[in-house]
Amino acid sequence: MILIITNKLDPHVDVVIEHLNKQRVQFVRFNTEDFPQRATFTWQVNSQRIDGTLELPLGRKISFSEISSCWYRRPTTPIVSKDIITQQAKEFAQDEASTLLKGLWTCLIDRFWINHPFKIQQAESKMANLKLAAEIGFFIPQTLISSNPDEVRDFFKKCEERVINKVLGKGQVEYMRDYYFIYTHKVLPEDLDRFDSIRYAPALFQEYIPKNVEIRVTVMGNKVFSCEIHSQDSKRTIDDWRHYDFNNVKHAVHKLPQIIEALCLKMMKKLELNFVTFDLVLTPDGQYVFLELNPNGQWLWIEQLTGLSIGNAIAETLIKENLK
Repeated sequence: MILIITNKLDPHVDVVIEHLNKQRVQFVRFNTEDFPQRATFTWQVNSQRIDGTLELPLGRKISFSEISSCWYRRPTTPIVSKDIITQQAKEFAQDEASTLLKGLWTCLIDRFWINHPFKIQQAESKMANLKLAAEIGFFIPQTLISSNPDEVRDFFKKCEERVINKVLGKGQVEYMRDYYFIYTHKVLPEDLDRFDSIRYAPALFQEYIPKNVEIRVTVMGNKVFSCEIHSQDSKRTIDDWRHYDFNNVKHAVHKLPQIIEALCLKMMKKLELNFVTFDLVLTPDGQYVFLELNPNGQWLWIEQLTGLSIGNAIAETLIKENLK
């Protein structure tokens, strides 16, 4: 049985499920916001038996012993009952539900995963990924991570004032019940007076790498899908293609050199992942530069714009592992 762990509003899962249905493969979709109100969990352990069951809405029940492969996509936080009145009780119930799910992932760690959440967590460190990328042979930008304003000023001069700034974490800030995203942006000379503020929160700085195109590489198992993003064709996407301007920014299938493809596969293996997305830059002089990776990155828009069959590759892998 295939277990898909996600949320109700995940179009990536919808695409893969369509492939699974065509192959008439059994699967269970667990939308984690249903737990613990609409989905129940039971686990038993004694000297004779270790097993559990997950009962989902509409009466669907699955035994843990049936699960052979798992796809950990984009689960959300469990939603506890509104009948819980006090904030302290809500936080306690929330924490208990989340802890239980983490225990479930631990108990199923011996199954096939795309990707196990613990491996995802380990692979999210920008510092560790840059270190590993450099060690295995990727070309990486000069990088400084610091909370020392003087070090940042020196780095800015060293890079001839051609520097970009990134966040170390997720780059999402909640303010007045709204969410704001922090994108990659160039550091300007007039920002020098504000460098003292990094004493309060460290930041990542890199030399600015000239771009011909940006490359989004999606790897599923041993299959490598590469897309070139012509981010320099729009003012909105020059510094960060995540500003998205699909009307003006071309996306096309890219032929990745074998040596770069091999580095991607090697890095994925080192991180013990079965799926990963890489962000690279192809410079005007033909140099491939590693920027970062995401162990649970988005890919559906790439498939829709280029026809690369990423969703089918994920489905085929889950089916293959399910038959073992």
